[in-house]
Amino acid sequence: MLDASIWIALDRGTGESLAAQLVRRLRDRILSGDLAEGEALPSSRALAESLGVARSVVVRAYEQLGGEGYLDARLGSATRIAAGIVPAAMPVVPAVPVVPRTATAASPGAAGSGDPRPAGGASRPASPAADRGPIDLRTGHPHTPPLPPEEWRRALAVAAREPLRSYAPPPLGEQRLREQIALHVRRSRGVPCATEDVIVTSGTSDALLLVSLALGAGARVATEDPGYPEASAVFETAGLHVEPVPVGDRGLLPELLSAVRPRADAVLVTPSHQFPLGGRMTAAERTALVALAARTGTLIIEDDYDSEFRHLGAALPAIAALDPGGVVVHIGSLNKTLSPSLRCGYLVATAGSPIHDRLTRTRTALGPTVPLVTQSALAAFFASGGLRRYVARTRREYRHRRALLLERFAEHGLADRLSGLDGGLHAVLALPDGIGGTEAAATLESRGVLVETVAQFARLPRADDALAIGYGAETAIRLDLGLRTVLEVVVGS
Repeated sequence: MLDASIWIALDRGTGESLAAQLVRRLRDRILSGDLAEGEALPSSRALAESLGVARSVVVRAYEQLGGEGYLDARLGSATRIAAGIVPAAMPVVPAVPVVPRTATAASPGAAGSGDPRPAGGASRPASPAADRGPIDLRTGHPHTPPLPPEEWRRALAVAAREPLRSYAPPPLGEQRLREQIALHVRRSRGVPCATEDVIVTSGTSDALLLVSLALGAGARVATEDPGYPEASAVFETAGLHVEPVPVGDRGLLPELLSAVRPRADAVLVTPSHQFPLGGRMTAAERTALVALAARTGTLIIEDDYDSEFRHLGAALPAIAALDPGGVVVHIGSLNKTLSPSLRCGYLVATAGSPIHDRLTRTRTALGPTVPLVTQSALAAFFASGGLRRYVARTRREYRHRRALLLERFAEHGLADRLSGLDGGLHAVLALPDGIGGTEAAATLESRGVLVETVAQFARLPRADDALAIGYGAETAIRLDLGLRTVLEVVVGS
């Protein structure tokens, strides 16, 4: 069995905990290939004695690395290096230089049509995990466990045994599910909604289409810029006119909305975690926005994006909690919470209000979009507390991934260039001077890592100087490899 104490040195003089140091040193040894697949590590007691630390230090380190997928710990067996880890050192190649922002196709050293290549036209290095496809660090992709939650599988099995009906589900959704969603929104978002306020949808795009059709062709809708391009696409497909409004560090500012001329009929906001910059509207700004909307007749479309995954600070109640009645349509989705393949979400609007009446007529005309078996299973999953427990587990997973991202960038003195990390599943990286986002993203793609630029989500002119890095979808191991590649490209180390 490996004597890890030979090459593990822990420093009690730093501000870093001993467990964190041990995690970092073991992880680095695994990724470098020094520790091979299947190799046994000392027992927690033996390693603690050789390092002169409490056993709890080693236990915490082993548990964290096991959760990341680096270690395989089984009852009655030694803790071993997990299978399927691609060492970071496998592609032994120099970092690909990034073409500076000022370079053009005609300038010396520029590569053809802006395609960044290694000096001398050499072929691009292989992906660090080419045999498993590119490492996907794009935004909007949540973590999904290898197996669905046990409680969800049980709920789905029970729902599948329900008798088939000779008629479709109610257009607004199954009563049981609407009741559970109303309870969920009251408890988690502070919105005093009733069952009759809830309309079941197949996700955010379906909800936005319903709102668009309820507003009618020709309506003007203000959107955050940068923001969701998919939302603008839905609005324009339905015949609405999109008016992009620049956002600040906290998201859309009410005073900028009031300056839109002619007046917008509706405004789409992501107040809890602005996409993609990550800001959060303050309570005062939310109150001001609701007051402005009530005064001008502007409908607020609140996309409650990533509200379940708040990592720092207390979550503020949804804007819909301030709705005096019929001013706000609150949109939520279970597709990010569980899986995009689920295709289920909801919208909340005050029953009896003009917008709720129009939404009801529209949903009734189009018919239901979520299968009965899915709605029945979700109602049981909500009622059992399974969703609440799953969200809590997933939130811990994302917080760990967030910590890994911060750790990697802090090692290179770049942690202060990250923003948007108070919640959600991605971070925004402000690039150093001389590195353009488009060029950096293209270089990373050539290295087998997919990221997006903030400029991709903007309609208004914007300096292309930031990357959006998602940390939700990939395993912790592949995430770490991807982050190391990002750092190689950005700082050349």
